[in-house]
Amino acid sequence: MKDFDRRWIFLAMGIVVVSLFTLEKPTEMPPSEYVQSYYDTIEALPEGSIVMLSADFDPASAAELLPTYQATIHHLLRRNIRVINVATWPAAPPYTRAGFDEIAPLYGKAYGTDWVELGFIPGDDVAMGSIGQSLRSAYATDDRDSTPIAELPLLDGIQDRMEGIEVLISMSAGYPGILEWIAQVGGRYEVPILTATTAVQTPDLFAYYPTQLSGFAGAATGATQYLQLVTVDMPVAVEGEPETLVDVKVNNQERMLIQAGAHMLILLLILVGNLLYFFTKGSR
Repeated sequence: MKDFDRRWIFLAMGIVVVSLFTLEKPTEMPPSEYVQSYYDTIEALPEGSIVMLSADFDPASAAELLPTYQATIHHLLRRNIRVINVATWPAAPPYTRAGFDEIAPLYGKAYGTDWVELGFIPGDDVAMGSIGQSLRSAYATDDRDSTPIAELPLLDGIQDRMEGIEVLISMSAGYPGILEWIAQVGGRYEVPILTATTAVQTPDLFAYYPTQLSGFAGAATGATQYLQLVTVDMPVAVEGEPETLVDVKVNNQERMLIQAGAHMLILLLILVGNLLYFFTKGSR
């Protein structure tokens, strides 16, 4: 098969993807221990607690991280948890603003008291260290309308060294991201940390759980499992109405089925390729 036309492989992949997209129905995925811990940590927070939510991603990783980001905002605001939103990637603020502008009104939350948008701060891991050491020194004004930090009621109880912040949550696509937050803030100030990451970064997290990390949602798989937990008893959008988080969950479930089928085909081809290699090697 040394002259096998690889286009047959592409055709096979196309057939698998189209077939699963057309025929398969979304099914529930059992949540992993790490995703369940992510969910449970937020559930255990007392109402009125303050959480720092950091957007450390850009459009290239939005497909993996944006569903978890939106679900986390729903989860926090639904439980009356107040949110300080920051960003260490310059392309993240448009996502953060759109997310809160769309979701906060659903729960009757007001800007300045229930959530604040501090925005992007340059400096990568150095900026993270500055935020951890003194949020008021790192930011002079907010990113929405340049309101001075001292005039935002939500920040009245926030002190230096992360005092007053119950949990730090990072939506991490790489550098700077969750590993830098652990080094710059988690290790210094002992604040619990949660994260959602892209697939390529997820394997690095197992060594940090459950000490430096209280829980994590890895890539599209973790996002789908977390969406299932958050969307219990949430209504589905009817025809003509905006998409709800339940619709996002169903879309993710369908994508996971397609991804699983494609991965199985790839594994089968790897197995066949290795068998052919050893058979031909032996015959020579």
